[in-house]
Amino acid sequence: MVNSSEVPTSVSFDFGPPPPQFNDKQGERQYVKERLALAYRVIAHEGLCEGSSGHLTSRDPIDKDCFWVNPYGLHFSQMTASDLLLVNHEGCIIEGGKPDRQRYNAAAFVIHSAIHSARSDVASAVHTHSPAGKAFATLGRELPMYTQDAAVFHNDIGLYASHGGVVLDSDESAGIVQSLGAKKATIMQNHGILTVGGSIESAVAWFYLLEKECACVLKAEAAAAMTGKPPISISEEAAHFSWKETGLEEAGRFEMLSFFDMVARASKDEYKT
Repeated sequence: MVNSSEVPTSVSFDFGPPPPQFNDKQGERQYVKERLALAYRVIAHEGLCEGSSGHLTSRDPIDKDCFWVNPYGLHFSQMTASDLLLVNHEGCIIEGGKPDRQRYNAAAFVIHSAIHSARSDVASAVHTHSPAGKAFATLGRELPMYTQDAAVFHNDIGLYASHGGVVLDSDESAGIVQSLGAKKATIMQNHGILTVGGSIESAVAWFYLLEKECACVLKAEAAAAMTGKPPISISEEAAHFSWKETGLEEAGRFEMLSFFDMVARASKDEYKT
């Protein structure tokens, strides 16, 4: 008989097929662009974007000092691979995009260029003005470990407990990068949430899960207020164990594959154009 207070020491998950390998760098670049365009559509499908705010980026596999980003003003649900812009760390558009959409969100450059410069392990970064993420960010506090899903971020999420307005200068982006550190996510006070990953799929997965967890915290604490007792947190041991098993890059990528497949089928591969 297993004692319910005991935490397992190991478990094995099948995270499905690995990402494709490429001998042709141009082919890999096209794949990265297609997956990023599809990621924008996934974010739109899940209702996690607001107007023209927000940005997802992916590091270019050929010129690793550049990253792909959306043109400013195009709705996420309409994004295609050919819409994306390749931007270097000086802010210059190197290639890509439509002739009438050769501009990007200045805040996207300031935030994402800082992240990609500081974190060579990061392939993609995600930030949008999602509803629950914004609401939770107003509290200026760390994410509580109320649920098993929260454990994905156990000791793996930062807090930028400051806000200097729209991120248009390097001091603000430096603070965000410092709060992120080597973690997969950070909460930006009075702003929202940001996640990173070794693939666009994992970066979107962490964003989706963090958004849902922010919503869960807000609901749980509102419900708990009526009882006069706080929500029950999971133990440090259980949180650490769950993080080791479900907080992996492979787990994040696998988490989003079904979402990407669903939206790809619905778009009939339009995102690839």
